[in-house]
Amino acid sequence: MLEKKYRIERNQTQYILKKGKDSVSKLFIIRYIKNNKEFNRYCSVVSKKIYVKAVDRNKLRRQIYEAIRTASSEIKPSTESFDIVLIPKKRVISAQFEEIEQDIRELIINYGQTK
Repeated sequence: MLEKKYRIERNQTQYILKKGKDSVSKLFIIRYIKNNKEFNRYCSVVSKKIYVKAVDRNKLRRQIYEAIRTASSEIKPSTESFDIVLIPKKRVISAQFEEIEQDIRELIINYGQTK
């Protein structure tokens, strides 16, 4: 699980979804906004359109947070930091954990270092 300081609170998620910039990867839609912290913070929003059952949504959310945790420990911190909301696409249903982890690793490298 992701440490609490790296997670975005629920009330801030709505603000990022409305005001943030967006980008797209193979498995995720990303909404991000610059924050004033020294590190990136993350949140995952899994729609009922992807998984109807809460058990499946929570499992996917846990997989996403685990992939974020492992990927963010491997890269060095950047000068700018962002609040990032990950919204999975329907493709994530057929994806294995390794594919999810690879896609998130690329996202963190892109938005964690070069932006």
